[in-house]
Amino acid sequence: MAVDERVIVPAHTLKPLPIHLRSELTSVLLSTSAIPVIQSTLQEASDAAGWTTSVRLRAKQLISSGQATNWQDVMDVLTKESIERQDDQPILPGGIRRMRQDRGNGVEPVKQVDGVISVKFPSQAITEGKKAIRTALDPVIEVEGAGATG
Repeated sequence: MAVDERVIVPAHTLKPLPIHLRSELTSVLLSTSAIPVIQSTLQEASDAAGWTTSVRLRAKQLISSGQATNWQDVMDVLTKESIERQDDQPILPGGIRRMRQDRGNGVEPVKQVDGVISVKFPSQAITEGKKAIRTALDPVIEVEGAGATG
C-alpha cells in the first residue's frame, strides 16, 4: 500500500475488525515509524505507572513462593493477571496497598492485595497507547459513512 493511500473502514464495522482490515492497518503501521513510536509511548507510560517494577516484583514473588517453577509458568501467570485484574477493584477480600519508597519521581505505588502484587496493565498506559495509535492511523484511515476520520 502506498503511503498516500487511505484505508476505508465502514462506520458500522464490527469488533474485532475483519482480517482484511486488520491486515491493511498493520501494513500501514509497519510502513511508517509508527510501531517504534507506539512501543516507546507504551514503555514510558507503563514505567511511569510503576508497572515494569510491579511485573519484576511479582515474577520474583511467584518463583520465591513456588507458585511458578519455570519461565513459562511465570509468563502464564503474569499474562493472565495483567489482563484480568482491575485496578479499582480488590483482587481478594480485605485488599491492602503497600507504598514503594517515593523518590519524588511521580512513579505510582506498587499495589498489593493480600500480599499479591498487582500487575494489571495501567489504564493510563492504555490511554496513551490508544492516542499514539490514533495519531499514527488518523492520516491514513477514512471512516466510510461517518463524515470524519478515525
